[in-house]
Amino acid sequence: MSNPKAPFVGVIAHHPGPCPVQGHGDAFHHATVELGLPATEYFRFSGIRSCAKQAGGLCSFWMGGRLALYQINNRPLLDDEYLAASTEANHELFGGFLGSLHISDPRRAHKRRVVEQALGSQRFIDGLKPEIFRLAGAYLRPLQNLPLCMEQLAMQWVSHVDSHLPGVLDCRVKTLAQYLEDDRFKGVVSGFFEQASKVISHDDAQGLEQQPALMPFVKDLLLSNFESIGVAPSSNLILGHFALWGLAFTRQAIAQLSQDQALEIGTIIIATYDTTALSLLWSMAYIETSPRVKREIILAATNDSDHAPHVIDLAVMEALRLGGSNPTALWRRTIKACEIEHGGQRLVIPADTLLWLDRWQANRDPQVFPRPEVFDPGNILVLQKSGDQPHAFCTSLLARNRYDINSFSMLNTRRNPRKCPGRLFSVQMQGLLLRELYGHYEVSSTGIDLSLRRYCAMPKPARSGVMTLRLKEGGHADEQHP
Repeated sequence: MSNPKAPFVGVIAHHPGPCPVQGHGDAFHHATVELGLPATEYFRFSGIRSCAKQAGGLCSFWMGGRLALYQINNRPLLDDEYLAASTEANHELFGGFLGSLHISDPRRAHKRRVVEQALGSQRFIDGLKPEIFRLAGAYLRPLQNLPLCMEQLAMQWVSHVDSHLPGVLDCRVKTLAQYLEDDRFKGVVSGFFEQASKVISHDDAQGLEQQPALMPFVKDLLLSNFESIGVAPSSNLILGHFALWGLAFTRQAIAQLSQDQALEIGTIIIATYDTTALSLLWSMAYIETSPRVKREIILAATNDSDHAPHVIDLAVMEALRLGGSNPTALWRRTIKACEIEHGGQRLVIPADTLLWLDRWQANRDPQVFPRPEVFDPGNILVLQKSGDQPHAFCTSLLARNRYDINSFSMLNTRRNPRKCPGRLFSVQMQGLLLRELYGHYEVSSTGIDLSLRRYCAMPKPARSGVMTLRLKEGGHADEQHP
């Protein structure tokens, strides 16, 4: 007997849920908020994932009184114009950030360009590579033979390098790594995206609170680093935003920043290192628990192999596929009725429908990846197309028109206009840090648990483990890359 509330009978499968009135609303809240399970786990044990698998990757369900569609593949369903802004549900955290603007808002393109002129430019990133190696090596050298929490290492290492890179943040007086240890600000600096993710992953708007420390953090960082930011190259993300607002970078302008402006620049600053650090943690954790891949990476890093595509870059992309830095499942809302196609039929999705992408499952699509649950760089090689240049293959996977892996979008929409503008920098930064790590040190680790951490909306390993570094024989403590 079919469920009377099934909205698309004969076109899209429907999962009724445990409650005839609330559907999955109460059960989902109990599982994700009260029990702390990742959203993807609820979709698995509730039967929604199985329903979608049997019906071509899509099914409907009710989340309380709201209609929802659930997707488990990376096929784009609609244009972004039919959706509310990416951060609509938690816009009070992000201020004027570009993700808070509808795709048609003319301000969006200008804000995106500020980020892309640096973090999206291959020429700019290539120019930074010697400095990234120098900073990465200098940071690691004092840490030899010490037990290092891998999660803290990833966060501190990335934030240190990002702070010093010319033309990125230029926070060289008081670095972001120092803010991560400052009792006044470390909570907001390390937990900002965790709170935001509770809304788009756990549908927990009640837990959303304005971060009162974010605005003081932003002003403290800008004033503490006023001299170094003031003489930074024009690509600097902070200077770019001041220019966008029509403001000179002065102490008076910093003191008079509006809340929206402070939240916007705070989001950009934290996003620059936070998402890269989490992805790097997954890369190190998977490499350390995959002996064969680790041996290949050590050989490639030690010999500075020119093979293309490089196994280290493939490993970064593979870790992004399996872990990454986006919540396991997330949603956006339709703002007007729109038409989608499924199973050869077209149907109209009404306004105010929640579109859920189970990113964790979509990135493990067995129809795409030969070993979907296994960390294997070979899973990435199967994505290579005839037109891909071997030396730039991993970069081509990051193009807007590629939907193979969703690690940089909330949903896969046609033409992917919201794909993260800093994704190229993030991926290449990780590859360079891993070359430094495995090229110069013997790395040992213990205590890694790759299952997902409970009570955590961002995807983190249950236990990140402890890492110890020992300089390789023949290496020198003061060795630097040219």
